[in-house]
Formats: sequence, structure tokens, C-alpha cells
Amino acid sequence: MTEQAAQKGRKVLILDDSEVQLHFEERVLARAGFEVRTASSLAAFDQILKSWSPDIVLTDVQMPDIRGDQLCRMLKLRLPTSRTPVVLFSSLPDDELAAMARRCSADGYLSKRNGLGRLVEELTALWESILW
Repeated sequence: MTEQAAQKGRKVLILDDSEVQLHFEERVLARAGFEVRTASSLAAFDQILKSWSPDIVLTDVQMPDIRGDQLCRMLKLRLPTSRTPVVLFSSLPDDELAAMARRCSADGYLSKRNGLGRLVEELTALWESILW
């Protein structure tokens, strides 16, 4: 089975305030076969959730509208998204990111420091440990 076939049907919603970063994240994940939606603001994110249910949320941590840990807590309290895995995605130091993920009950975290070349591999490994 190809990597793309393995990802087919896996729905990822990405929230990041950087349009450039979003563009590249979306391209990398879509090429790997993920079904991807993106939002650069909390309002756009909420709008997507009204008509689409992601299997996993990948969120930046440092944004002007809302911090990723705040978003995680909010999603875990909402009935429709309470069981949706949330992954923090940031360039913060790993120990700081790991501690933040634990405090907000995120399902995992990924470092932007590893580059987009490893995003598919790392998200897939995390996905499999969370969902399967």
C-alpha cells in the first residue's frame, strides 16, 4: 500500500495564522493523500466545523485570535468535538510544547522545527498511536 493510499480519507483541519505556513502544510498533507481543510482565524475554523468533521485537528500554538492550548481546551469541552484528537504544532522548544500539551489535554504535539519534510511521517505515527 502506498503512503498516499494509507492516508486516503483521513481528514485534517489545520489552524495557523500564517497563510504561507498553511499553504505549505496543506500541500504536503494533501500530496500524501490526506483530506485537508485550513483556517487562518478562529472564525474561519469555527465556520469549517459547522459543515465538516475532521478526524484530527492540527493547531499552531501562538496565534493572535487564540492560543493553541486554549483552542484545545475549548474543543474538548464542546460535545461535537470533545473526542476529536487535537495536536499542537509549534516551533516552541520540545519540552515547553510537551508540557503545554499535557496541561491542555492535547492528544499530542509536533515540532515545526523538524520541518515539513517530516510532517507526514510524524503525523501518521501520532495518528496511529491516537486512533488505532
